[in-house]
Amino acid sequence: MNRRNIQIFSWMAAVAAVAAWAGVVMYASWISGQLDARQSLATDVESISAREMAAARLHALARETNALRLQLDNLANPDVISVANVIDSIGKISGSKLKIGGVIQEYAAQNASASDAPALHAVGFAVEAEGTFASLIHAAKLLETLPAPSSVQGLEFERAPLTTDSGSAKPAVWRLTAHIRVFTNADISS
Repeated sequence: MNRRNIQIFSWMAAVAAVAAWAGVVMYASWISGQLDARQSLATDVESISAREMAAARLHALARETNALRLQLDNLANPDVISVANVIDSIGKISGSKLKIGGVIQEYAAQNASASDAPALHAVGFAVEAEGTFASLIHAAKLLETLPAPSSVQGLEFERAPLTTDSGSAKPAVWRLTAHIRVFTNADISS
């Protein structure tokens, strides 16, 4: 009987060992699940925190740049009359005879997706100037740097025919024709 008890005892010990290992594996699996859950929770909290910080920075940036955005709106909203006055003053500054030959509304862009966004209009100016070559170059440089969103579409320089006066040493007269596009979101009635 002793031998039989030893066999039963050894089988029971083997079953207990397998059960103990199964318990260890299940406990390790439970611990791993808990770690994964905590790591997932930490990642979620970190992500939410990062989103909240980004939103707070965006709101702070919007508050801080309010004055700059108003300045940009004013810059992008030049009045056509004030642009024409600036172009006229360029002639006086550069020392050339400058006149605006014509103004035309080139196109009106469609409103953006927001219904309260103003439409962007392009106004074309045909500018003619006469003077020395140096004064016309100076005028062209000033036309390229108008204090409004604009672009120079074309510049044409032409030397005017000389008139023959006896003994007078006049500098050569040049003509400039410039085509300028000015962008504005001011209301332009046609």
